[in-house]
Amino acid sequence: MTQTPASPYFAAVDLGSNSFHMIIARIQDGKIEIVDREKDMVQLARGIMADGHLSVAAQTRALDCLKRFAERLRDIPSDQVRAVGTKSLRTARQSSGFLREAEAILGAPIQIISGYEEARLVYVGLSHSVANDQNHRLVVDIGGGSTEFIIGQDYEPIIMESLSMGCVTFTEKYNRNAEKITRKFMERAYLAACAEIEVIRQVYLRMGWRIVFGTSGTARAIADLLVDKDGGAVISRNSLNWLHEEIFNNKALLASVPGPRASVLPAGIAILRAVFEQLKIDTLHVSDYALKEGLLYDTVGRLSDQDSRNRTVKKLQEQYKVDIDQAKRVADTAQYLWKQIDGPILPGVSRTKVLRWSAQLHEIGLSISHSSHHHHGYYLLRNGDVAGFGRYEQYILANLVRSHRKGLYPEKFADMDEKAVAAFAPLLVCLRLATVLHRRREDLGQEELPKLSVSGHIYTLKFPRGWLSKHPLTLASLEAEREQYDRIGVGLEFK
Repeated sequence: MTQTPASPYFAAVDLGSNSFHMIIARIQDGKIEIVDREKDMVQLARGIMADGHLSVAAQTRALDCLKRFAERLRDIPSDQVRAVGTKSLRTARQSSGFLREAEAILGAPIQIISGYEEARLVYVGLSHSVANDQNHRLVVDIGGGSTEFIIGQDYEPIIMESLSMGCVTFTEKYNRNAEKITRKFMERAYLAACAEIEVIRQVYLRMGWRIVFGTSGTARAIADLLVDKDGGAVISRNSLNWLHEEIFNNKALLASVPGPRASVLPAGIAILRAVFEQLKIDTLHVSDYALKEGLLYDTVGRLSDQDSRNRTVKKLQEQYKVDIDQAKRVADTAQYLWKQIDGPILPGVSRTKVLRWSAQLHEIGLSISHSSHHHHGYYLLRNGDVAGFGRYEQYILANLVRSHRKGLYPEKFADMDEKAVAAFAPLLVCLRLATVLHRRREDLGQEELPKLSVSGHIYTLKFPRGWLSKHPLTLASLEAEREQYDRIGVGLEFK
């Protein structure tokens, strides 16, 4: 069902490894009109220290940037602001303190997304900026810490990959202590990129494409340097090879690149040369639409019937042959119970939606094993590429599926903070109770459904008169549930 947004304005914030981006758009007559853009080359990847922690200097640069962004976001509802972190924030160790401070400044949660999700969002952004002609297209996004490769058709990605090579990380790795650009550095970066691409090369070449797009700031900066040769909208193989030689002969060339990008662009050139060579590309078209625009379109879609997460759940049900009727029974009853109690906010997660998705996928592991299917379901959802979901959202979903049956143990939630556990518990209670009520895999009439109330940590189910005495197996299951709930400090009563 389509929701009416509280404000016509939406915002997307991309906390990339090289640059932070913000775009603000307005919904006008059903169309998205971008009204403002901001960019700051924070170079977060340069702040990843040898021990994996994020340096104080990098954190300061990032937070200062977000303070400037926050001024423009002040009047936009928080649920219409999407902020994501990519490669550097995926890999930085013990970054939760920084993220909490960043979220407080922005006034919106920050999702850490997988490379797969990053690739999907890049493609979503690109697909809304070019003509759709039913042909395969290859999209390449060279970022500060990773490079995404996507082949898609119209609005749908077909295959996606995220490789650990970026202009900032390669500069740090292969040219960290050099004061000038050397051929040795460029050759090492080029060969390292070739080695990364070799893993996906054959699969991508077999799939094929008709046109290639580059969507990153790196591609735009290279195209700008080649404007006299290629016009600024494309990059050709011959011109790229010329540029590779020219940066050694003409020092003023890189000096003309604005801001900090000049120091990392040579690594970007080396990576792009490897992309051209390994994937046999002659011409690449440059697009200004990428992850941030994809994030914006994805956010707008969540208020309509175009929520990509619903499509992902449906695909997973089909892939793992989930009993759709049973999934719907459990989902409907879980939400029926949830609406009676509500619970604490879970930042960055729609509780109603994640409860429904967990119910729809609670038996996803049955195709692997019956006795431990909740553990297999957890593994699939925790470690799989689940399109549309941020890492934390995916973590909550996976833990609900793992905990929907059998033993409850506090250590399962040891990595959740106290507030997250408080918000997680009511969702888990509703899912587990719905699962128990539908063990016979049959529908329950509205008049058979119990009322649920909560007082403190005690949950009370009130059934229609005489119902429990007619269903002794359900009664026995509820008594077993009560014992499990005691382990996590939750009480269960039923009558």
